[in-house]
Amino acid sequence: MSELQGTVQRLYSPGEVALQLKVERQTITKYARLFETVGFTFHKDEKGNRGYTDINVMMFRDLISQKSKPGITLESAAKSIVSIYKDKSVTDTVTTFPVEIERYNSVIEDKLDMLMLAFQKQQELIESQHKMIQSLQSEIQQQNHYIDNSLKERDKKLLENMNLLQEQKKEQSEVIKQLAITKESEKSKRSILARWFGK
Repeated sequence: MSELQGTVQRLYSPGEVALQLKVERQTITKYARLFETVGFTFHKDEKGNRGYTDINVMMFRDLISQKSKPGITLESAAKSIVSIYKDKSVTDTVTTFPVEIERYNSVIEDKLDMLMLAFQKQQELIESQHKMIQSLQSEIQQQNHYIDNSLKERDKKLLENMNLLQEQKKEQSEVIKQLAITKESEKSKRSILARWFGK
């Protein structure tokens, strides 16, 4: 187990290396590209982002120190440093992730939590709206039932009134018929009386 632990190296993000060396983040990226042009290989994740080991940090420190010496260019300093550290180029033993990736994962988890909360609230809203729709449907059914009953009642009364009117018309017709019969009868009586009494 201790042998395995010895092979695993800590990876630093460019930002972390910049903080350690008190330089700009872009400076670390610039130096890394310079080392790569002279044949050094850094660890990269699946997205192509570099991760730096403690040895890489020492290389950057040496480069900063050598570039300040008179007569030494950045390129020549990089070449000499790479020749020293060439055997320390990245290998498969580098398996840890930079702190920035951990922070990124933490941010992703927070966003997922927020999304889950928003989803839960949306589900509650949908459920509330569903209950409201059911309530409205029930109300509409009750109103339709009431309207149906009201219409039935109205139709019934209308029918009753029409029947009543027909009955009244029949009665009136009967009365008129009786009056006509009575009139004819009286006319007939008068005609008989007129013949008898010569009037």
